[in-house]
Amino acid sequence: MKIDVSNVSKLYKQKHALKNISFTIEGPKIIGFLGHNGAGKTTFLNLLAGLISTNEGQICVNGENVFNAPVILRDICFVAESGNFQEDMTVAQSLKTNSFFYPKWDGQLANELLQVFALNPKDKVRNLSKGMVSALGIITGFASNASITIFDEPYIGLDAAARNTFYDLLIEQQIENPRLFLLSTHLIDEASKLFEEILILHEGELLLQKTAEEWEKYIVAVKGSPQDVELAIKNLEVIYKHSFMQEMTAVVFASGQAIEDENITLENVSLQDLLVYLSKQQKARLVK
Repeated sequence: MKIDVSNVSKLYKQKHALKNISFTIEGPKIIGFLGHNGAGKTTFLNLLAGLISTNEGQICVNGENVFNAPVILRDICFVAESGNFQEDMTVAQSLKTNSFFYPKWDGQLANELLQVFALNPKDKVRNLSKGMVSALGIITGFASNASITIFDEPYIGLDAAARNTFYDLLIEQQIENPRLFLLSTHLIDEASKLFEEILILHEGELLLQKTAEEWEKYIVAVKGSPQDVELAIKNLEVIYKHSFMQEMTAVVFASGQAIEDENITLENVSLQDLLVYLSKQQKARLVK
């Protein structure tokens, strides 16, 4: 599957949730779709799932615009953070309803995963805990067998053991039934090793798109005295800069460029740390 995003913008009450973003992703692959709160992630995922329309630009899957395209949308499963199921339905009824929509639905897998997550098919959705509702969403996503399967914060309320079960299932499913998985999560340290490609949105714009292999060469923390750091990064784009006592830390886009100076040190930057830096940068701008 190939997703082409071309000059997409989305406004809410004249405020941009997405600003002219363009990129292409192809599967099968597990992609981390990341950004701090308000970055535009969920807006984009709703657009990709055909639930809302763009103000400008278009999103195409295999060359066809996703909005008002039932054939394409049947091959896209979007498990949102909440609101996936009708509360007056039972677990079994919810899965049965979804089975009618997704032509490649795997009923056997759904039943197996009910046991894995200890869900009672006869329980009504309204009586489930948050973790149980999340588990039902996970089951739906995997059982859909949709070529594009989207999980937006899929494990709210699940404990560490259940989250690890989700990660194991994600790897298992990608081996047995490869597809394009998009995973949006705030638990980045836990999930980062799963990602084969990373997209980060920041304030409605695409900040970067890199494979996992490219990451370490692209984002670097430069540490040293303020004078030495400023000299080392003078031709680089700075993401975040902070000074404490006599030491400065600058997180930069290195783009594979060598940064050499005997008076500085270079460190890798985790995905989690980068999002923290971006959030601090945003707050600093709001204070000004």
